[in-house]
Amino acid sequence: MDNVFIPFSSSGLPQGSKLSTYLTSRVPDRPELSSALSGLTLSPAGKGRGLGPSARPFTPESTANGSPPQSAAAPAGPATAAGPPGQEAADAAPLFEENVGGTTYYFRAEDAAVQKSAEPPTITPPYTAYVAPPARLSDAQAATHPASFFVSDQLREAILRQQHVLLMQANPQAFPDLPTEVDNYHELCPLEPPGQPHKSSTFGYVTSAYKATNTKSGQCYCLRRIHGLRLSGTKCLQLVALWSKVNHSNLVTLRELFTTKSFGDNSVVMVYDFLPAAETLMARHFSQPPQLNGFADPFQDPSIPRPYSAQKNAVLRQQNALIPEPLIWSYVIQLTGALRQVHSSGLACRVLDPSKILVTGSDRLHINCCGVLDVLLFDNNATNPLAMVPHYQQEDLVSLGKLLLALSCNSLLAVQRDNFSTSISIVERHYSADLKALIMSLLMPPRPRTIEDVMPLIGARFYQQLDTSGRLAERLEDELGREVQNGRLFRLLAKMSAITERPELNLEPSWAETGDRYMLKLFRDYVFHAVTDEGRPFLDMAHVVQCLNKLDAGSSDKICLMSRDMQNVLVATYAELKQCFQRSFQEVFEETLAKEDAAAS
Repeated sequence: MDNVFIPFSSSGLPQGSKLSTYLTSRVPDRPELSSALSGLTLSPAGKGRGLGPSARPFTPESTANGSPPQSAAAPAGPATAAGPPGQEAADAAPLFEENVGGTTYYFRAEDAAVQKSAEPPTITPPYTAYVAPPARLSDAQAATHPASFFVSDQLREAILRQQHVLLMQANPQAFPDLPTEVDNYHELCPLEPPGQPHKSSTFGYVTSAYKATNTKSGQCYCLRRIHGLRLSGTKCLQLVALWSKVNHSNLVTLRELFTTKSFGDNSVVMVYDFLPAAETLMARHFSQPPQLNGFADPFQDPSIPRPYSAQKNAVLRQQNALIPEPLIWSYVIQLTGALRQVHSSGLACRVLDPSKILVTGSDRLHINCCGVLDVLLFDNNATNPLAMVPHYQQEDLVSLGKLLLALSCNSLLAVQRDNFSTSISIVERHYSADLKALIMSLLMPPRPRTIEDVMPLIGARFYQQLDTSGRLAERLEDELGREVQNGRLFRLLAKMSAITERPELNLEPSWAETGDRYMLKLFRDYVFHAVTDEGRPFLDMAHVVQCLNKLDAGSSDKICLMSRDMQNVLVATYAELKQCFQRSFQEVFEETLAKEDAAAS
């Protein structure tokens, strides 16, 4: 075998080695490799940036003499390299070689260690992509809205509605007695609109709800105020502490409880998470008046006497607008999941009422006001406050059965004793036998049951709810993907706006009209001020997005830029415009830093 001489560069790597372009961070050469670096190993996927299992020390002298390369287990000593006449032998640490994809890379372990430590944990790809929605979502979206660069109008309106509720303020003229601050909360706003009763009765106590902002965290919470209640002891705070630890997606979490006189009386305030733009289950399904062949029921007015026949057949008149069974099963799974979390924590819900269950988004339920009855009906003389919890848990199951029966018949009258047989017959005629069996097992159990006994009655419908949740998550991820690149484009436009049409910089009034800035001004006109052949404005969002993306990526595509007086025509690439853009913004940025340093000194 002929001797092979490998010339070395000043960096210590063989000339022609691809690794020399990768290693940008260097450390001073050392005479020998430390024991820590001698045991350094990296995965083979490093593409030559580290030591893989097949990597071994490489000495050009041994290769040139035809002897096999030194093994990785060999002691790491000073390496000598044979080269062309007049070239000195390298005295750096031994070189390693690694063959990846048919290409041999040469490197030293210390360079690999420095490069590995200098690499960030994640690398943003240097390209941008606007893709169409997945095939499993495109068919469903085609019927609602076409593909675009932004989220759908329905989702945007829902988010804006929630933000509007979060930012709403109380009218001081409508609520003159509303305090400006209660404990650590301020900006109180009643959740009921003005002109309507904003107080409700709960077991003889008047309660009201307010939206408030925490002064420490800045988060919005719901304050449930119990009017005229004085706590006779602090034992009930133990139950509040237990409720604050219960966390479930279908449960409104109780945060804290405190007493206050800010409202002019002795009030107890319970702080819950705030769900903006939520409505109760009562308003969603039971607030609409029943229809009689397209006409409203005349006996809905309490002032009109209701005959016996109208009261007896009130449940039967609700069959024209029954709730779909898949929606009822969705409610069953959500409610039983929340009850399972509550019961496993040693507590009872006790508020399974349509007026205490909130609905948000795509029919997501949230049990509200948990813990209120535990505070109102707390017995300070009881030795064990949790002794009645098993009894209350049985009541939760019965309340769940009543709620499902009312939803199935679309009437609150369905749970009355006189209408029970009629209600069950409606469920039997219009719904499956599984739903009837679930309702009967909750209302008339043969023995005390637990929430775990209800789970087998739901059966495989858990998978349907899981599939629905997965499809919702995929749709929201697709909507989020439409906005991923918009933040980057906004930053690009913000930088360009800071450069173009600037009055002066460094006392130079013509700075924005000369040099690189003139190119950017023409590019701005090309993107936003284009016109058609007839002279009408050319407004095309795809044109704007495409030009900005090519500028950000530094594409090699060429464009023709023309001045407004049509006297100057320039042909430039997006890569050249990007260089002009970076240099111009760097000047503005450095001038800003200089003024800040001068002001600080």
